[in-house]
This record gives sequence, structure tokens and C-alpha cells, in this order.
Amino acid sequence: MVAIRYPTWLEGHVKDLTSEDSTTVTLCSTTGSELLEVWFYGDLPEDEAHPYIESTEQAPCRIVARVSESGEEFLIFDGAKHGYDSMFCDTYESDVLENRPPKRYAIPASKLILEIGYGIDYESERDEYDIDENGLVELVDGRKMHWETVKRDGIDYIALFFVNDKGEKTQILDAELA
Repeated sequence: MVAIRYPTWLEGHVKDLTSEDSTTVTLCSTTGSELLEVWFYGDLPEDEAHPYIESTEQAPCRIVARVSESGEEFLIFDGAKHGYDSMFCDTYESDVLENRPPKRYAIPASKLILEIGYGIDYESERDEYDIDENGLVELVDGRKMHWETVKRDGIDYIALFFVNDKGEKTQILDAELA
């Protein structure tokens, strides 16, 4: 039996893991609450009732979940740090990344479902990465990450859905990351 993997930045915030073509998780607070507000930096196309969160021309999108009762927050996705392209291809100016004020996505606190794609076969391409004697890989922004973490965090696709009070799923993020 193969263990279902998901990105390290979500540790402590997932339950109901499933895996077929992609990994699907229900997001939750550290106390298990599934009713989460969505806060984001990014653009929303104006022609849709529930538009997809997109990066702006200035900076990549950033999405945070917040529990309204406790104020607990955790990062769902940061387009500047998460996924293959952000780890190995794209760089951003630090002053741009520090100026990404969040705004609330216009839905009530809801159950959030995250779908994560793992289409890159890192092991077959291992020789293409510079792995040091400690098992660390240097990322494009200078951060160093353990090889096993690279394989978990180097996702190539992410989608976010909210579930309304009728049990209907609506997608609000769809991003190719490689």
C-alpha cells in the first residue's frame, strides 16, 4: 500500500485524504474545524459568480484559510513558494511578495477541498537535480530543501473548492504549477 502524500506546508491541516489521479484532501484547522474563511491576494475575473483566484500582473496569488471563531490562520497556497515552477523556475522581488494584502473571498465560512497533482517523476529525473551530501536541493530563490520534501512540495497542479450548505462543490482556484 502506497502512502498518500500531500505538501508539507499543509501538515496538521488535512483530513479525508484520497488519491486516484491526484491527491484530494479536506482542509481543517488544528482543532479539526472544517468551516474556514478564504482570504487571498490575487485577481478575480468579474464575469463569474464564483471566479477563480488568479495571480496579479505584479505578484503570484496567495491563499490563506481563517477560522472566524478562533482567528487561527494557515497558508493554503502561495504561488511564490509552492509548486515546481516556484521552486525551480520563477523568482520574485521580495518587496513585491511582502506587499500582498489579503482580502476575503465572498463566501461564508465553508468546507474546503484541495486537489493536488503529482505528475512529475522526480526519482527518474533525480540526476538532473544538484543534491548535496546532506540530501538538500537548492531552490531557485536560494532556499534549501530536503530531497524528500522536494518530492512532496513540488506539485504540478492545485485546485481549491468550497462546499456550500447544500453540499455542492464550487471551484475557486485552478493552477498549473509546472
